[in-house]
Amino acid sequence: MFKTEAFTAAHEAAIDQFTQLARLSLANAERFTQLGLGAARETVEQATAHAQSLAAARDVHEVIALNSAAVEPVMKRAYAYSRTAYETASEGNAQVKKALEKQAAEFNRAAAAALEEAFRYAPAGSEAVVENVRSAVAAAQAAYGNISALNQRIYETVGRTVEETAEAASAGNGKARSRKR
Repeated sequence: MFKTEAFTAAHEAAIDQFTQLARLSLANAERFTQLGLGAARETVEQATAHAQSLAAARDVHEVIALNSAAVEPVMKRAYAYSRTAYETASEGNAQVKKALEKQAAEFNRAAAAALEEAFRYAPAGSEAVVENVRSAVAAAQAAYGNISALNQRIYETVGRTVEETAEAASAGNGKARSRKR
């Protein structure tokens, strides 16, 4: 009944899936590391330039003006950093989600094939049980589809909320700047 080829193929598929997820994780960690290092480098350069400007200031009014002028670029960098981090996380999430959905689809196909193989060897008179198992599997697949669709809607809603919040914050920065003038 049970074939070793199917068992071996399942293990090979699991190893391939693990390897793919590990590569995705490492690539995402590398992107976040590069993003963080770039932000740190830029922050040190900007802080050094600002400190040099402050050291060259001649009076208190010039120091206040320099500090006021430094706030906007810092806010822009923080916004750009958070935006890039969000996009990187979203991209990584989409890649992992795609890989897991592919694995789930392959698992469902393999499980259905295994059940059909087992049903062929079911004893006479077990047709009702076989149909109940088929119904249960169909219901489980439908529930998974519904949960997956709900998860996608939640993900899209969170994405839209982040977009709207970022736009509102950006618009708020513009209003604050125009009020200062």
